[in-house]
Amino acid sequence: MWKNKFHISPPYGLLNDPNGLIYWNNEYHIFYQWNPNACEHGAKSWAHLKSTDLVNWESMPVALSPTDWFDKNGCYSGSAIEKNGELYLFYTGNVKNNGIRESYQCLAISRDGITFEKKGPVIHDQNIPKEYTKHFRDPKVFIQNGIYKMVLGAQRNDLTGTIVIFSSKDLIHWEFEGEIIKENFGFMCECPDFIEDSNKKALIFSPQGIESKGYLYNNRYQSGYIIRDLFEIQKNKFIELDRGFEFYAPQTFKDEYNKNVLIGWIGMPEELDHPSVKSENWIHSLTLPRTLEIKENKILQNPHINLKKLRKNAIILENINFQDILDLSNYNIFGETYELIINFENFSGNIDINLRKNERQKTTFSYDSIEKKATLDRSLSGSGYKGVRSCYLENLEKIHIFVDKSTVEIFLNNGEEVFTGNIYPNNNSLGIEFKTNSSLCISKLKFYNL
Repeated sequence: MWKNKFHISPPYGLLNDPNGLIYWNNEYHIFYQWNPNACEHGAKSWAHLKSTDLVNWESMPVALSPTDWFDKNGCYSGSAIEKNGELYLFYTGNVKNNGIRESYQCLAISRDGITFEKKGPVIHDQNIPKEYTKHFRDPKVFIQNGIYKMVLGAQRNDLTGTIVIFSSKDLIHWEFEGEIIKENFGFMCECPDFIEDSNKKALIFSPQGIESKGYLYNNRYQSGYIIRDLFEIQKNKFIELDRGFEFYAPQTFKDEYNKNVLIGWIGMPEELDHPSVKSENWIHSLTLPRTLEIKENKILQNPHINLKKLRKNAIILENINFQDILDLSNYNIFGETYELIINFENFSGNIDINLRKNERQKTTFSYDSIEKKATLDRSLSGSGYKGVRSCYLENLEKIHIFVDKSTVEIFLNNGEEVFTGNIYPNNNSLGIEFKTNSSLCISKLKFYNL
């Protein structure tokens, strides 16, 4: 009923952080944290999928399992990099002995992209500088100016979050360089990443413990970025990547076109009360791949161009004028898995777009041009978590929506803002309806079954 059709979900059990994202040997590889034994966090493995196009995925054998002394309580998050034709996976080995945490940054290598040989820790628990607790994890490895860099999420001894960096010439021997964030970002920073786009750079991470402020930081934990160079240690604005409900632990990689691409976890730590658990024995999904562009000190996110391969049965409408209510079923437009693109010219007034609608259920995206406010409201979406999320948006020109069986992703103004969330409507919640308190003109509307 709620198993997603085109979002990556686990066959059963719990999925969380995407790991080891890479385009290698003309194939895409996605690994993700997986607990096959329960829909809760436990001793997780790395599940593995591969694809030639980011659309059609093949399940591979589990790449990493918690079977060794250095990862016995979980093969936690990490990344992938290629060296000399081989695939290197870096991950955090989680160990608890008598309730005492230990943390190891580990390496596994593969020649064929299927079987991985564990090499053990390259950064030992004893190598963590004395200024930090054992909450030291999530290595993202990349190369800069011929030197390998590893950014890690960390917690200082005063229980504040930061990000640190190590360097290496061979991916085996690593030296600690220091912190690359001096501010206090809550009590922990997880899943750091770093991208370069033309002359712009951005540090991406997921801080835990930031207080909410108006429209900002209203989820349990956040994921966002700072536009800055890797070693530019100064106060910069932290910007959320996604304005919706469930979005965490994103990771980036370079695709076949040498573009930065991001995939995140449609989930939130410590929130496990989803209806798919009891009815279908699975929980959580990954976002669709998003192409990133840094423009005017902001990361723009757009659906990856390869996702066009999902499209079927196009319906295209132009210059639709309406007052009060527009029911798209009059144009044979409805469904539970689809892509919807809406373009406006000189938008003024307000609009409510009700998705997956029936007599009692709806998921509503709305925009008010007077308040400059975009909102996603799932208070009536069906089962599962409720709530409202909003953000400031100067104007509305384009809405690009993907609706899956239990997921919605909404891209505004060519990636200026994005809303992601889980929804659990009934099977008969298929309607799409527009409402306004004035007159509106939709210059172009495209609908595709997916």
